[in-house]
Amino acid sequence: MLRKARNAIGTLFGAGQEDLAGSRARLEQLAQVVEKLGEQLRERELRLADAMSLNRALLSMPHAMIITQDAHGRVLSLNHHGVWLTGYAETEVLGQRFIDLLPDSALLPDLRFRLEELPATGHHYSHQTELIRKDGDQVAMQWHHTVYDCPASNERRVLTVGLDISDQKIAEDHLGWLSSHDPLTGLYNRRRFLEELDQTLATCERYGQTCAVMMIDLDQFKDINETSGHHVGDRLLQRVSDMLRQQARTSDIVSRLGGDEFAIIVQMTSADNAERISARFCEALDGLEVEGNGTVHRISASIGTALFPAHGANSDELLANADIAMYQAKEKGRKAWHMFSPEEHTRTRVHERVYWDEKVKQALSEDRVAVHFQPILDVRHNEVTHYEALLRVKDEGGKILSPVRFISSAERTGLIHQVDERVITRVIASLADLQRNGIRAKLSINLSGLSFHNPNLVQHIEKTIADHGVDPSGLIFEITETAAIADIDATSLVMNQIKSLGCQFALDDFGVGFSSLYYLKKLPVDYVKIDGSFIRNLHNDPDSQVLVRALVEVSRAYRLRTVAEFVEGSEILTILQVLGVDYAQGYHIDQPKPFESIWPGTTVTTH
Repeated sequence: MLRKARNAIGTLFGAGQEDLAGSRARLEQLAQVVEKLGEQLRERELRLADAMSLNRALLSMPHAMIITQDAHGRVLSLNHHGVWLTGYAETEVLGQRFIDLLPDSALLPDLRFRLEELPATGHHYSHQTELIRKDGDQVAMQWHHTVYDCPASNERRVLTVGLDISDQKIAEDHLGWLSSHDPLTGLYNRRRFLEELDQTLATCERYGQTCAVMMIDLDQFKDINETSGHHVGDRLLQRVSDMLRQQARTSDIVSRLGGDEFAIIVQMTSADNAERISARFCEALDGLEVEGNGTVHRISASIGTALFPAHGANSDELLANADIAMYQAKEKGRKAWHMFSPEEHTRTRVHERVYWDEKVKQALSEDRVAVHFQPILDVRHNEVTHYEALLRVKDEGGKILSPVRFISSAERTGLIHQVDERVITRVIASLADLQRNGIRAKLSINLSGLSFHNPNLVQHIEKTIADHGVDPSGLIFEITETAAIADIDATSLVMNQIKSLGCQFALDDFGVGFSSLYYLKKLPVDYVKIDGSFIRNLHNDPDSQVLVRALVEVSRAYRLRTVAEFVEGSEILTILQVLGVDYAQGYHIDQPKPFESIWPGTTVTTH
């Protein structure tokens, strides 16, 4: 810049023979040049001041470790937070290589290559590794590297920003544990059990080994819940889990699949040894007891065992046959175990299928498909605003059939479409009656995942709404998260068609499969129903409270309302209020009841 000024001045005064007017013109030009040079100097000073200000800001930035490196990866500067985080004085770090601050276990060949080649490539790069502190402790860090040119040294340098993500890692590990474990017992849950079973079968197949799967069901466990409450049942489940752990070998994999159903993978065994192990577990569980409401409850178990590869070539076959063996054990009476037999399997399976298939056909032909309604409480306003419609089917003797077995048979035979359509008609007729009587309430209907492949589903809903003249905003359809993500594109299409009619959707059993968090934004739902396994023991389980709070926050981020299932005590309801759950459903609120018991004096008319 100074050279440019000297040249300009030399030009102005180089010609000594020019007249005064010309000199004045050149003086004015000189003044303009000097003024322009002054402006450039002021701009450069401002940029320098900005750079110095930015440098001071980086050095004092809280919560972020700022490092500058030369082209060879040597540390040139470290900010105050970096000094605090590493425990080193800045002078102790200067001149060290950045990669020397990382543990050897983190420096995989690919990472080391990327860091060393970064100045040459000029790219951005991010990664996660630990940072070794001066005291030897390690801190989980997220690193971001950016290459920039340094005019002063005429070389490329690297600006590195490090963020301490230790708390995030702890939270991720915690959520990861919850996603693979049963929060009540600490055993593996169904999802993790199936993963372990697939791995075990693959190993057995590779090395020609035999393993066994044991399905364990507690005898008359439902009676304990009904007479003494679920909190007593939960204590017993925990004792059963402890006993299974004690009896299992270190190589065996114990899990709770749900309810009072447990499963064990017995690795590297024979048929004779599997029988001895089944008998030992059966004997150990016999006599376990728990006290509740002045009554001592004793428990026993029925165990079904199936062998790989003799009784199943894959996990589905093996589990199905172990389940059949377990029911055969129940037929022997309490405290029994049974090894699966292919001959017995054929007879039992055919008999069971014929029985339930006939029950479904009979119920449809005799119009014995009915619904009961369970209230759902608005937690904030302490009033019931919703009701879930639950399938109820009675046999010819008036006994209520198992809804689970009934629905399973209907799905297997393809009659589930008729069952769901019959339930839809019943519920819409009930809603029409409520609306005619000025009763404001929303009714929710459970849909089988298979019904989303029913080409007449949307048309049936639309026609039934029109026939009864109901306001469709009072209808909520529920689908389980497992069914929703099984074929998410096809399911979303049908859901959007139903929502276009004015109805709403709820995602049931939310939280069981954490993969659904990824798909949640793709599903057009209005409510998420938090699975009851996280709610039933909420008052005694801080881990479940953390998870429920996380699910509530995720739902709020997507502007969804939350419903907690299996609310069975005032303590749980109070915690749900604190956690921000919108609605509560369970026996503490009320049990499912027929329409006329909830709204006496009304008559439902179906078309």
